[in-house]
Amino acid sequence: DYGVEVILFHSNYLVDIEVQPNIGRVLKLNSMKNGRIWKEADFSLFCCFFLYDFMIISLIGIFCFCRWDFVENNGTISKDMNRIEAFRIGLNTWAKWIETDVDTKKTKVFFQGASAMHYHGSEWGKPKIKNCFNETTPVKGSTYPSDLPIPVNIVKQVLKNMTKPVNLLDITKLSQLRKDGHPSIYNGLHGLDCTHWCIAGVPDTWNNILYASLFPISSKHSV
Repeated sequence: DYGVEVILFHSNYLVDIEVQPNIGRVLKLNSMKNGRIWKEADFSLFCCFFLYDFMIISLIGIFCFCRWDFVENNGTISKDMNRIEAFRIGLNTWAKWIETDVDTKKTKVFFQGASAMHYHGSEWGKPKIKNCFNETTPVKGSTYPSDLPIPVNIVKQVLKNMTKPVNLLDITKLSQLRKDGHPSIYNGLHGLDCTHWCIAGVPDTWNNILYASLFPISSKHSV
């Protein structure tokens, strides 16, 4: 009725992955050719890279274990590199693309923080628990025992250095406290997906915060 269209564009890493002959899948930390689709939107919401010990994933939507064979940075191709540094480089590539290619007077840009990882039950008094799969109640109080995930500070630093306005949905701590916020176990398949572990906020809450922040939108980096 209002001419509103919502588009999900699934890009695992924000930066490009290209298949090169005789090499394989190359994660190009300095390339964002797929970014052109986002420039047409009135509002663009980006998720954070999700750091595992064995991979980096950026998710705009469903959870997908996609990998690369090699990493390219500034023309140098290597089998692998420090994942935190790769995350920082890739995020800066995204930031440069926003600065040079996106008209923020037309497209309002949001970045949805960094995901919380509930893999240590000791953080909520259950040291033998390795994940939050069967947790049904939030952490009591307003503080979480562990520090914020490493990507949080990287995201904030990158956004701080930008000149164009990007609205940060700073909701990682909210997600940390909501160890019960994993609705994927009720999806009929009874399996895990990214609705908790890879989205930087509990699904029944962050979307309300986003909606509220649209009216009005702040002029700088935080909501």
